Formats: sequence, structure tokens, C-alpha cells
Amino acid sequence: MLIVNAEVDGVRLDVRFQDKILELSSSIQPAPGESVIDAQGGALLPGLHDHHMHFLATAAWANSVDCGAVDITGPDELGRLLRQQTGSGWLRGVNYHESIAGELQVRALDELADNRPVRIQHRSGKAWMLNSAAIELLQLQQYADIDGVEVDSSGAVTGRLFRLDGWLRERLSADLTSDISSLSRQLSSYGVTGFTDTSATNSQQTAQLFAQWQSDGVLQQDVLLMGDDSLHAGPLKVILDEDSLPDLENLVVRLQRARNRGRSIAFHCVSHLELLFALTALEQVPADSRDRIEHAAIVYDEMLPRLKQRGISVVTQPGFLWQRGDQYLKDLEPREIEVLYRHRALLEAGVNTVVSSDGPYGPVNPWKVMDAASRRTTQSGTTIGGQERVSPDHSLRGYLLNAHGLKEPARETRVGANADLCLLQLPWCEAKKQVANVKVQATIRSGAVTHRLP
Repeated sequence: MLIVNAEVDGVRLDVRFQDKILELSSSIQPAPGESVIDAQGGALLPGLHDHHMHFLATAAWANSVDCGAVDITGPDELGRLLRQQTGSGWLRGVNYHESIAGELQVRALDELADNRPVRIQHRSGKAWMLNSAAIELLQLQQYADIDGVEVDSSGAVTGRLFRLDGWLRERLSADLTSDISSLSRQLSSYGVTGFTDTSATNSQQTAQLFAQWQSDGVLQQDVLLMGDDSLHAGPLKVILDEDSLPDLENLVVRLQRARNRGRSIAFHCVSHLELLFALTALEQVPADSRDRIEHAAIVYDEMLPRLKQRGISVVTQPGFLWQRGDQYLKDLEPREIEVLYRHRALLEAGVNTVVSSDGPYGPVNPWKVMDAASRRTTQSGTTIGGQERVSPDHSLRGYLLNAHGLKEPARETRVGANADLCLLQLPWCEAKKQVANVKVQATIRSGAVTHRLP
């Protein structure tokens, strides 16, 4: 296949490829019968890789009710939204925040919707809230002794589940094939040819499912899975919640076991205490340049040297500033707002920092994430940490890094490279001026076109 009139690193070139790039030249004549795409001067980039998302949750999001939409400001609006949904089976809500209707336990949720089984996910992804019909359908009381199932003083379940996504998914046994295919095509339309699924519940069984979806052609992207201790490869994902931190000694044993299997480590860290705990644990096992801190939402100045000394990468999500920024301004202390989702300070301290989506909890469109990193504004237009802005050039470079080598050089469009490509409608110098509105005219993975505008 041949792409002509493409901008490659600022130079107009033609590119021939199969599964790898075969030829780059200022003028390549098409072979008989060869497919040709005229780039018309658009930038030809390596395919983008989203370094932090939850693919299955994002796939399910499309068929969910957004409980955190801007017009949902209280329990009355939320109740109307839930009751107006048609059907009688499971109703899945997402993006809920307690500022709307408080801490939703079973009785409160029954008052909002009791005509069908309802499960609502907190916007943090940490918790699910179930009404009585859902509790009965899942026979949840039988599982009251499972860690993460909340019970009241009498031992009755409250309908709230914490960090039990995998357990819940197993019991629902939903057919995700159509949702997966739809999301995969959406990612291709953004130029995404790979992603890292960062769900802590990913297991070896999950890896087999992803491999099958790729083999069947349902999933168009390359995938790096991080997850639990059963995975044969990929980072070990460690979730930290500051109100229930694990025993440090036992955690270090777990980390060392992962090291012995050649695995890197990725820590979920939102608060300062979680970051402090993660670094303390990591400093007790051999270093690995592939280790990561996910989110690093709060990073005070005193933590910067420790991050630098450890040689760890930070995978951050500036899209949250746009999507949740106005709520952050209400919920967080001013000193926390000052260090919220830092970026430039990390770079200047020598900490490798890349952006990502954290879909479905943040915007999945990578071009909107790059825009958020460069503007750092909320939906109301308030700027959060303007001094932490980074250019679209820097954010784009993060999307071009290797999935399991964030400190390696960025991928390039060159002879011998994999033919994973993202062709924009405009030259990069023009596209980056309005990066949120970037249009991808074609996406190629392993030499095959997975997206092309009409």
C-alpha cells in the first residue's frame, strides 16, 4: 500500500508499507494494482497508544446512563433520569458523585429507582451502588463476608461494593462483543492503534479473552495488559486507597515476587499519602525503569526528588481538569488545587511524565486530552495550575512512546518500523493550533486500514 503527499517530520514524502514501512521517498510510483491514499499534505504519525484506560468499562459506558451530566444537580433530576429509561432488565449508571444525592445506599437508591435492578458506579471507579432489586438478583447477602461488600451494624448488605469490578462482571456475564467492536472502531477513528488496560482485576483469563477478540477481528488495537498476580507478563497493578492501605511488609513481598517474574510495577496513587506509601514500598525492591505511578493527582514539591531518584514514570490524566475540574474546586483544599495533576513541574524535576485518558472516567479522545494538557481549564473556564501547561508537541510525544517502555525513544515513521500509522487531515503545525478538533483521515495497524474518512 502507498500513501503519497504526506508530511513526515515536516517533510513532504511518499510512504510504501505492508506490515512494516518499506520505503520513504519524495516520489514513489504506484505499482500496478497498489492501493493509494493521497494524504494531501496531512501529517503522517506513528499510531497513537493510550497508556492508561479501562477498556471493558469504556466499552460498557456507551450503554450506560450518565449520572453526572451537567443537568443532574440533585436527587430529583437523578431519579427522573433513571425512571425514564426504558426496559426492565439491568440499568447501569456511571459517573456518579455524592454531591448529587449523597452516599447512595440501598434505601436511598430505591427511592430514586425501584422498578428494575440498578447498579451505579461512582465517578472514581472505586465503588458500585445497588438497589434492592439488584441485591436480590445477585443474591448479594450470601456474599456479605467478601472483602469489599459493605454491611451495616446488623450484617445486612448496604448495596455498596468497593473494588469489586471483576467479581461483579463475572456474575453479570454480559456479552460485550458488540460494545468492544464499537469502541475499537471509535479508538481507530482517533488514530489509536494500541492501548494499555490498567485494570487491577485483569488476570490470565482476561489476557486470553483479549487475544481471542484480536484473533476474531473484534479488537483492532494492540494491547498491553497490567493486572493481578496471575498475569504472566505486563505490569503488576497495585491499587492504593489511603483509608485501607495494605500491610507494607506483605506488599513488599508481593512486589518482590513480581520482580522475580520479570514484571514491572504500576501503582494507583491519587492522594499524597498513597504516593508516599507507594514510593516507600518501591524503594525496598530492585528498581525497574518500566515502573509507573498512575495518576499522581497530588504531588507536593518534596515528592519530586524521590520520584526523580527512583527513575519512575508518571502517567497522568489532564482530561480530568476539564471533565471534573469544577467539582475539584469545590472539594479540595487550595493547597491541593495548587499541585493537582501537575505536569511541567514533574518534567522540570526530571520525572518522565506522559498523558493518557483513564477512559471511561476521563475523555477517551486523545486530541481532547492533549488540548486539556495545554489549556488546563475547567468546563466553566477556570484555569487550574496554568504554570503546569505543556505543549501539544509534548503530549503527542507521550502517545508515541512504546507501551512498556515509557523511557525509550518515541516511535518514528521510518523504514523498518511497524506500519502502525495515523494520518491527519492537516500538517501538524496547523493541526496543533486547534488540537481538540484534529481529524484523522486514516488509521493503519500492521499495514491494514482500520479507519478511513469517506
